[in-house]
Amino acid sequence: MKRAILLGFGAIAVAAAAVPALVSAADFPPPPPTTYYGKVPTGIGPGDTVIAIVLDGSSATVCGDGVTANDTSGIVYVVDVVADAQKAGCGKAGRTVQFYFVGPKRLSTDTANWSGPGPAQKDLTGLGAALTPKNRAPAVAKDGLN
Repeated sequence: MKRAILLGFGAIAVAAAAVPALVSAADFPPPPPTTYYGKVPTGIGPGDTVIAIVLDGSSATVCGDGVTANDTSGIVYVVDVVADAQKAGCGKAGRTVQFYFVGPKRLSTDTANWSGPGPAQKDLTGLGAALTPKNRAPAVAKDGLN
């Protein structure tokens, strides 16, 4: 009986010792996002949605969004970009952040290097050409199996 109790306490002690290691290995809690803010290019109005896209080689991941607003200095934006620990493919050293304005369907010609948690001022000065969405209809197969 005493042996079973001692083995039970031993198992509880091992499990309790493993919890801090598991928590630190899982990036818990995750780091805070990087908050990019600054002026927007000419042609962007207040209330427009801005999406932050993180580029890593040939892959791109949407990692945050915000809204433009009217400030005493003009039209400005604020967008939180989450870290890779929060969403795979997002903010990490060496990755590039690109900004997309939904209303006019245009990418900013300016990009930012992901700078880690905290505020990061980035004034955006230019816009690329308008993106044209491609509407695709579903294909219907005619295989004779009605």
